[in-house]
Amino acid sequence: MRFIYLLLLSLISTVGFAETVTTSGEATGNITAIQTSQLSAKATSIKQSVLELNRELYQLEEELLSPATTRAAVYFSLSYGEFFEPYSINITVDNKQPIQYLYTKRQVSALQQGAIQPLKNLNLGPGVHTIKAIAKGIDNNGKNRELVLEEKVEKYDQPLYIELKIQDNKEIQSAKLLMSQW
Repeated sequence: MRFIYLLLLSLISTVGFAETVTTSGEATGNITAIQTSQLSAKATSIKQSVLELNRELYQLEEELLSPATTRAAVYFSLSYGEFFEPYSINITVDNKQPIQYLYTKRQVSALQQGAIQPLKNLNLGPGVHTIKAIAKGIDNNGKNRELVLEEKVEKYDQPLYIELKIQDNKEIQSAKLLMSQW
């Protein structure tokens, strides 16, 4: 019963609204079009302001969560890949949670063409840190092989960028894993 009463009430109010719109004439239609375009312009302006504010908040959040004194990033690259084709890499910094990545043929191809892959952004305090990396892959003879690197790196008050690179050595027809800092 209550449902029927609400339904009848909504129908009556809809009919009343429709009569008000039709009796107000064409002048109201022109005013409504102008008001709609003004509202649309204001909505677009507000939307742009919200996007700018969101971008500024994101930048502020990044600066608060990872200031320059603790910012670090790890990258991976491959020099030609003639003597070693990686299928995974496992990196630990100070024996904490590892950074792991598995590669597809397409990704290895991109690395062989000179791509540099960003692996992870880290928060590291100033001081000495131990980095251990293990790259697993296949050598030029088709055998499974691991390239292992363990080095200490010192972080100062500026951001630290670390590149792990598999470098071919044509003289001994092998590859090795190297680390460089930017």
